[in-house]
Amino acid sequence: MPRVHTALTLAAVLALGACDSPTETPAPIPATEPEATPVAPAPAEAAQGGLALEGEGLRAFTAQGSARALPFGLSQDMVLTAVSTLLDTPTPQVTTNSECGAGPTQFAEYPNGLQLAFQNGEFAGWYLDESGLTTADGVGVGTSRADLQSARVVEMIPESTLGAEFSSGDLGGMLSSDAPDATVEALYAGLTCFFR
Repeated sequence: MPRVHTALTLAAVLALGACDSPTETPAPIPATEPEATPVAPAPAEAAQGGLALEGEGLRAFTAQGSARALPFGLSQDMVLTAVSTLLDTPTPQVTTNSECGAGPTQFAEYPNGLQLAFQNGEFAGWYLDESGLTTADGVGVGTSRADLQSARVVEMIPESTLGAEFSSGDLGGMLSSDAPDATVEALYAGLTCFFR
C-alpha cells in the first residue's frame, strides 16, 4: 500500500499549498463529512507530468483536475514528495554544490530533465532541459522562437555567456541560436547555479 501513503502525503501537500495562497480560500469541511478519498494522479496522468512550470515555482495537478501551487519557499521534503508522486518516479538522490554563487545549494534531478534546487531546506529554483513539461501557456523545451514570442513578452539578454539567453518575467531560458527559427533549449526560474 505504499501508493496510498504517497497519495495521502500528496493530498496533505496540496492542502498546505492552498493555505499559503492568499487568492484561494479553501471551502470549510463539514464535521459530518466522511473521510475524503486520497487525491492522487492516475498513472496515465502522472506519466504526462501532472506539473506545470511557473516563474514562482511549479503547479501540481490532481487526477480530479484541481491545481495547487508548489511555490518557492515550500519545504524541500514536501516538494520532492509531491513532484515524485506526480511524475510517478522514485525520489532522486539530493546532492550539494558548495560552489554556487548563492552559497551551498542542494539539487535533485529527475529522469525527465527537471532539476530542482533547494537552500536551507526550502524549494528555491528549477531548471529543465528536456521536452515534456511546459508552462500553462504551452512554453517548453522544443518550443519555437515564434511560438515563444507569441505566447509571452520576451527580452533577450545581451552578451550572455550562456548563449542566446532570454527572460520573460520570472521565467528564463536559452534558445538554440539567435536565428528566427531557433527553439527553446532550456528553461529555468528561481535560484540557479550558472557560472557566467
